[in-house]
Amino acid sequence: MRIVHCVSSLKVGGAEKCVKNLIKVQKQKGFDVEVLSFGDKSDAFQYDIESLGVNVINVKGNILTRLLKAIHYLQGFSTIHIHSPAVIKAFAPIFPVLIFKNVIYTIHGEVEPPIGFIKGSHKLAQCYINKVFGVSESIKKGIRQRYGWNSHDVTVINNGVYCPTLPHQIAKQPILNLCTVCRLVPLKNITQLVEAFARYELGHLATLNVYGDGPERGVIERLVEVHKLHDSVILHGEVLNEDAIYDHQDILLINSTTEGLPMSLLEAMARGIPVISTSVGQIPKLIQHGENGFIYDVGDIESWHKLILSQIHDRDKLMQVGQHAFAFIKQHYAIDDVSAIYEAAYR
Repeated sequence: MRIVHCVSSLKVGGAEKCVKNLIKVQKQKGFDVEVLSFGDKSDAFQYDIESLGVNVINVKGNILTRLLKAIHYLQGFSTIHIHSPAVIKAFAPIFPVLIFKNVIYTIHGEVEPPIGFIKGSHKLAQCYINKVFGVSESIKKGIRQRYGWNSHDVTVINNGVYCPTLPHQIAKQPILNLCTVCRLVPLKNITQLVEAFARYELGHLATLNVYGDGPERGVIERLVEVHKLHDSVILHGEVLNEDAIYDHQDILLINSTTEGLPMSLLEAMARGIPVISTSVGQIPKLIQHGENGFIYDVGDIESWHKLILSQIHDRDKLMQVGQHAFAFIKQHYAIDDVSAIYEAAYR
């Protein structure tokens, strides 16, 4: 069995990270797996995937060149796993080639990308797709409006993450390490957290580690400068090594105004790191407040502050919540279990 995962790019994103996790476990299991990407060789996750010994083919050039390359490459695989609506569109002119393949399609995004001919290409794709997965119930329920497909044809599958054998040891240092892991854009609302750090003078109780980059970085840097937070708010930039991010963290903060199901939440919980998050998107379906994490309403920064203080002062409770988070993710989101579901579809 030869499997090729097809993506629009290997830039940093939730779908791309899920693909990377899936490829890693499939490679470890001995599958013959490769990647077809319409992105650039410089894409962040391409190096990570190639370092696993997995071949990545970048399909570039004009439309005719890309199609000829894709046809030539796809013929060598029995199973084609597509992870992007943009790939469905790109494959529309060569759909006869795909009719004779086992084609799996996973829909990762809650919102359709703003590109043309999406509905038309997906209508055509019904001729060759053998199995459709969606990473949330909302994707399954909205599939008729989205593409005109029957929701019964979509199987919900969780995004998978790696789970260590044991949860991390947290809350052992006098000052807690809090972190955010996201693209620095307005909807992530990191500026509000930095302002709250200054207003409530949290710098003597905790450190806020900001991982990620984006258009809001300059605004955050100015806030750090104005409020003299250089010792308590640290901007690390974009870091791809998950262990380098999470190994010394005690709490993950998510302050988004809108979300689907962020991979950072799964990654932190998988390591036994509790999450304090706004109650948006799929997050309230995972987090049972006070049991395996904490949630608060968007904009309710006073409740956020109370949650921070309670975790700082009750370390035993924080460690217990972290253990519950670890157990929950291990039961429902372990990458080995997710991969096993896909492997059944590949056969």
